[in-house]
Amino acid sequence: MYGMEKRRLIPLQPHFKDMTTLVLYASLTGNTKAVAEYIAEKTNGVAMDIKNAPNDLSEYDTVIFGSRVHAGGVSKPMQRYIGENYDILLQKKVAYYLCCMFTGDKAEKQMASAAASLGIFNGTYFVAGKKLAADGKQIDEFIAKLDSIGIGDMI
Repeated sequence: MYGMEKRRLIPLQPHFKDMTTLVLYASLTGNTKAVAEYIAEKTNGVAMDIKNAPNDLSEYDTVIFGSRVHAGGVSKPMQRYIGENYDILLQKKVAYYLCCMFTGDKAEKQMASAAASLGIFNGTYFVAGKKLAADGKQIDEFIAKLDSIGIGDMI
């Protein structure tokens, strides 16, 4: 799942045992996908490429969007999907993450731009997603913060 790295057992976060989580991602180099698969495994959820996103989100309590940053922007199909499903997403816990090349001010600017284009303001960014998925600590911190998101707290 994460390339050639050894797979390790990942304990479920206790609060996700009774919830259903969908992680939709747009990935070019595999970093965003690796993070999505890690989050899905950790939350007992499902990771899915945005190209195969379900039409019906009723079975999911939490929806997480992961996008690569290309030319300073997030995935257009993801933006479209969120726009088409915005009303139903307002009835869910929703967050996003970016896999980007930068940290600091440049990453924060990309986060602000992504939040505005996605209409979701609960998010974070990761650099080197494949390596992070092998370690997990930074992603685990993001997952732990999902508990504080209320239903409809996208904006």
